[in-house]
Amino acid sequence: MDKWIMIVNPASASATTKDTWQASRKILTDNGLTVDSVCTGRPGHGIELAREAAEKGYRKIIAVGGDGTIHEVMTGLLRFSDATGTDLGEFTMAVLPYGTGNDWIKTPGIPKEMEAATRCILSGHTGLEDVVRVTFDNGVFCMANVGGVGLDANICYNTNKLKKKGYKGDLLYKMVAPYSIFAKSRYPVEVICDGRTIYSGKLFSAVIGNGTYRGGGIRQTEAGRWDDGQLEVSIMGGVNHIKGLKLMMHALSGDFPQQKGIVSARFRKMTVKPLGKPHRIELDGEIPGVLPATFEATGQQIHIIIP
Repeated sequence: MDKWIMIVNPASASATTKDTWQASRKILTDNGLTVDSVCTGRPGHGIELAREAAEKGYRKIIAVGGDGTIHEVMTGLLRFSDATGTDLGEFTMAVLPYGTGNDWIKTPGIPKEMEAATRCILSGHTGLEDVVRVTFDNGVFCMANVGGVGLDANICYNTNKLKKKGYKGDLLYKMVAPYSIFAKSRYPVEVICDGRTIYSGKLFSAVIGNGTYRGGGIRQTEAGRWDDGQLEVSIMGGVNHIKGLKLMMHALSGDFPQQKGIVSARFRKMTVKPLGKPHRIELDGEIPGVLPATFEATGQQIHIIIP
C-alpha cells in the first residue's frame, strides 16, 4: 500500500493541534500524496491505531504530535512486528512535530516549523533509526528517543502533571528539574549491561539514549548515532541533593557524561533491577512502568523521513 496514514494526537501542544494539523495534510495532498488520517482519543490510543494501521497494510505512517505520540506509534509497530514477524524495515515513519518539547526531531534535524517539516515528507529523503524494545512486567514498549530511571522519570512525571494544567514550552522541563531534584528519594538498583554489572547501589538518575536530546534540548548521554545498533547509559549514583543539582547543570552545557562520578556505558542489552523500592521509568516523556526493566536494541531498523 503506497498511501500514507497520519496518526494525529489532537491533545498535543496543549490541545492546539486539533485546530492546526489539517493544514499539513492539505500541503501533502495538494502535492499529490494520498493521505488517510485517524485521531487518538486517549493516552495509549496511538499504540492501538499504529498496530491497526500496520494490520491493514499501511507501511508509511506520519506521527502528528510530540515525543509521546512518536513513542506510541513506534510501540504499536513494534508490537505488530513481534506478533507477526514482519520486519520493521518495511515501514517508513515521518514526524510532524506538533508537540511541546519535540526532542526526537533534534537528532535527525527535522525542522520545528511545520510547513518545512511537512515538505520534508514530500522530499522523500530517508535515514534509519534503531528500534529499541523495553520490557516491563506489564508489557513491551518502544523507546524512540531517550528514557530515564529515577530523577529523570520523576521530572517527567511532574512535568506531565503541569502539562495537563495547560503549561507548555521548552523551559517547562528545566523549571521542574530543580524541584524534582530536591524531592527525589534514592533507592538502590543493579545495572547489568551485556552480561556485566556496571553499577550497584543507590540511584539518583540513569539516562538511556537512543537519540541524543531530552527536555527541550538537554543532553545527558554521549552524542552517539541512533543507527549503529548500540544504546548509551549515563548513571548518577547516590549523591546528595546539592551534588545532584550541580551535576544536572552540566546537562545544560552538554558535558554531563564526562563529569567525575558519572558511570557511562554503551550496550546492546541492559537490565535494571530494583534492590529496594522500584523506581518509575520514563520513555520519551511518558511513564509506562516501573523497575525491573530490560532495554534492548532489537537489531531492526525503521526508515525515517529526514531533511
